[in-house]
Amino acid sequence: MSKAHIVLEIVLLLQGTPVYDFAQRNLAVDGDKVIVRCAQSYALDSTEGQACKIAMATAFRLYSYRFTAAQLGVFADLYATALEQLEPSAVPRVRASMCDPASHEAQQDAAAALAACERLSMDY
Repeated sequence: MSKAHIVLEIVLLLQGTPVYDFAQRNLAVDGDKVIVRCAQSYALDSTEGQACKIAMATAFRLYSYRFTAAQLGVFADLYATALEQLEPSAVPRVRASMCDPASHEAQQDAAAALAACERLSMDY
């Protein structure tokens, strides 16, 4: 299944949530690369950049339980891509938290934390 199809499924699975409109406007694929449009367009110190960060974190942390393993892998890629673009200095801290089985994130949703850990560890 293509990443584009999986991103579409992710957006559809977010229907009825407060982040659905955000997902519909911002989650996309270009070739084999995921895109979070607001993370590409805005800096973290802008209102739009902060809103992008909050919406992406909310989507990942509150709704990741809805996704299959394949969808979760692509969703973790979207989450990591947004983090890397908006707040690259936070990547090591977030990676450490996601990779720690005793962390709040791992306790709340081990599969999502593992997927994010794996994706955030790819570059380091």
